[in-house]
Amino acid sequence: MEVVISLKNISKIYDNKIRALDNVSLEVKAGETIGLLGPNGAGKTTLMRIIAGQLQPSSGEGIVLSKNLRELLRSEERFKLSYVPQENIFWPNLSVEENLWMMGAMYKIPKKELRDRIKKLLEEYELWEVRKRLARKLSGGMQKRLSIVMGLINDPEILILDEPTTGLDPAMRASVIGLLEKLNSLGKTILISSHIVEDIERLCERVVIMDRGRIIADAQPMELKIKITGREVLEVLFNEIDKEVLEKLGRIAEERGMARAGYKIIIKGDDLIALSNEIRNDKALYENVITLSIRKSTLEDVFLFLTGRLIGG
Repeated sequence: MEVVISLKNISKIYDNKIRALDNVSLEVKAGETIGLLGPNGAGKTTLMRIIAGQLQPSSGEGIVLSKNLRELLRSEERFKLSYVPQENIFWPNLSVEENLWMMGAMYKIPKKELRDRIKKLLEEYELWEVRKRLARKLSGGMQKRLSIVMGLINDPEILILDEPTTGLDPAMRASVIGLLEKLNSLGKTILISSHIVEDIERLCERVVIMDRGRIIADAQPMELKIKITGREVLEVLFNEIDKEVLEKLGRIAEERGMARAGYKIIIKGDDLIALSNEIRNDKALYENVITLSIRKSTLEDVFLFLTGRLIGG
């Protein structure tokens, strides 16, 4: 497959001397759906804005849709890319339909073509019934849906979505996830950033994990879990954790690998059933345990073992 995004040693340092990106290299092939996962401040938004041509890197080189990053916004290729930020991008006092007409006019789409495209998008993404409603009067989920559909008005080859499900209640989030699953089938190149692990695991065939401006892992979700944590982990929630608890667990877990998140300890490795039995058999240790369970590993566990903290941290 053709490489449509190629970044080499991209760094971004803001005027306040904060290094938002630190020697990031990334290749994305046409048709891939890639999730950028990491905590707030990891550099995800900065990376996306650089790919979209909205920010220039402090150093490094990049090619997007055959154009150098520094030339992208002056080229016709800019019309083949859409960036939907975390904030809604509609005009609140225009109707749903008027918003799409306005966005289409900015892309200089011919009037008849634009009319047909608007009708198709409104019907396909379940906004037809509210097409005359002012954008500011839509529910939160509908507003997010409208923002994403506005990013589709130019039929982009690359669609970049920054935190598309953040701040939505479960029903609204499920609605937006359904929309994104539809987009997965279109063969477009899609980049989705999030710190919501379940969304990335559900939508993306490849995951790029970022922390402190660097890419620390890049692979398929299952490949990452098998490599870093294994398919299952032992999770132990304690009433309190002191030095003695950590020392005992360290002796029991031996070389398996152990990570801490607050009052929770995650242990990876082989024969987790035997390990859980050892903890149960240690009366002094087990009386401090609230819950103890073996469960499937997650990308959150992967991140915890790679960085020592949770994605939301």
